[in-house]
This record gives sequence, structure tokens and C-alpha cells, in this order.
Amino acid sequence: MRAALLLAALLAACGRRPAPVAITVTRNGYEPWRIEARRGVPLELVVTRITDETCATEIVIPDAGVDVPLPLGEPVRIAFTPERTGPLRFSCRMRMFQGVVEVR
Repeated sequence: MRAALLLAALLAACGRRPAPVAITVTRNGYEPWRIEARRGVPLELVVTRITDETCATEIVIPDAGVDVPLPLGEPVRIAFTPERTGPLRFSCRMRMFQGVVEVR
């Protein structure tokens, strides 16, 4: 994971966007549930829900203004730039499944 963060920082320094971060929604929730990012560096999440056995049919990131439905089997791209350091929490609407973007 640290290598991916380093690569993202190097690409950002070159003026290129880092590779998207893939998140899969399973019956256990968001996988991975923890992501690392850099303040001021664009972040793109590609979220794919692969089961109906979950209430995580959307992803909500209140501090980034994200509230997006996740259709079954369809990758959903979400792009934003973290503006502050610290944890940026995400969840389903009911907050039963949660995760965090650790912004450094």
C-alpha cells in the first residue's frame, strides 16, 4: 500500500493523475475498507458492488460531498481531491458498513 501511495505522489508531482483505487462491495462491506491518500492530490475511486447481500448499495462521503448509488455489477467512478489531512470516513447510507480514507 505504501508503494502505491509513493507512486501516486510521484505521478502527482509530474502533473499526472494517480491510478484509480478499486473498491469492491461484498457482503462483508467495502474492501479494502482503508485507503491512503495525499492532501491536494486528486483521488479516483472505482467502486463495484458484487452482491445483493448487503445494505451498501451506495457510498456516502459527507466531507467530500459524495452520495452515489452503486448499481449491482457496474463500476462507479468517483473523483475528488482531499482538501485536509486526517480521516475521511465513508459508509453506506445506514452506516452499517464503513471505511476510511487516511489523508496525509
